[in-house]
Amino acid sequence: MPMTAPLTRRQVLALSAGLSASLGVAAQGPSRGSRTLRVAQLLDSSPDQQELSRDYATGVQIGLAEFNRSGRSVQLVSLNTDGTPASLRQALATVRDDPSICALLGTAGGRLAVESVAAARREGLAIAHVAPWMADSRFDTDANDDVFALFASREMQIRHALASLGSVGVGELGLVYTSARDQYALHSEVAEAAARLKLRTQAFVAGPGEDLAALGMRLGPQSPVILLFLGGTIELARFTHGLQSLGARAAGRYVMSLSDVDLPTLVQLSPTRSVPLILTQVVPNPQSSTLPAVQSYRSGLKQLFDENPSHVSLGGYLAARYATHVLSRLPGTPSRADTLAEFRKRAPADLGGFAIQFGAQRRGSSFVTQALLLGDGRLLG
Repeated sequence: MPMTAPLTRRQVLALSAGLSASLGVAAQGPSRGSRTLRVAQLLDSSPDQQELSRDYATGVQIGLAEFNRSGRSVQLVSLNTDGTPASLRQALATVRDDPSICALLGTAGGRLAVESVAAARREGLAIAHVAPWMADSRFDTDANDDVFALFASREMQIRHALASLGSVGVGELGLVYTSARDQYALHSEVAEAAARLKLRTQAFVAGPGEDLAALGMRLGPQSPVILLFLGGTIELARFTHGLQSLGARAAGRYVMSLSDVDLPTLVQLSPTRSVPLILTQVVPNPQSSTLPAVQSYRSGLKQLFDENPSHVSLGGYLAARYATHVLSRLPGTPSRADTLAEFRKRAPADLGGFAIQFGAQRRGSSFVTQALLLGDGRLLG
């Protein structure tokens, strides 16, 4: 269905709220080809995940709309959860009871992605989990072989950032969690990754209802030189404001964040300038890259949404591009088993200059780039 005006962020939020209430269907328009494939996207609308989830969903919708203009059709069933296990079970029951849904595409955010894989397996739902927003690597080599992660893992991102610092002598990494729930969900995987990098870890966790600025303020003088912040953009800005109050006690420290943080938004939130920030990303620069895929993404974003380019929505666009690359190889209307078998081939793809080439770790890409926001406000990288 043609759109007469771009969708604003507020309209997307209203749409998401409606989907959360009804677990309804967001179709990409009527089919103009001989068949219609249906995939489902699970989204976490809880307060600390909804911005990331909306951005990733935006990119997926752009990629599918682009594919559908070719005359073939993929319908997207958008299922919002509220972050609770009961909500996730309800969403998976909707998928289980609709055999026309052949795959899960682009589950976001990262916590939901991990929980949805485990929950689907407990429910006996054998289905391909395609391009979840998942830095967690615990499913990369398991025997089920039903997770097809496209972007660099958390360990790849940490390794890249530490190498750029020349931090051979650093033996300890501070792990900053925004809640006890996130620590429970992430810590075992993060600690194992740190151990493989020969790093000891020390955890810092926000208490119930504690502002992230307060967490930054209570870091002691013996906290590690490098702090890995495992949270979102707004939380990172608040944490750095708390660090700023430490004054000279924060000198010499670096705060590292991974791909969940949106750099343009962070800069607008004016993080502290007293501590350098290292920000890794797993896709090219969405605003300046000249890759054909990124140019197509920016064009689709301008046409369909009233949004600024972001790394996360570009990731969603690339996720949809890869999914349709594989789905287009399937004849007829495939079953879930047929779809899972096709994704297990892990076909390489050139997505307009962004290469997908699965390796031994079953990651489609090891691409990592980073920016360094210095204490004097300069942005490098």
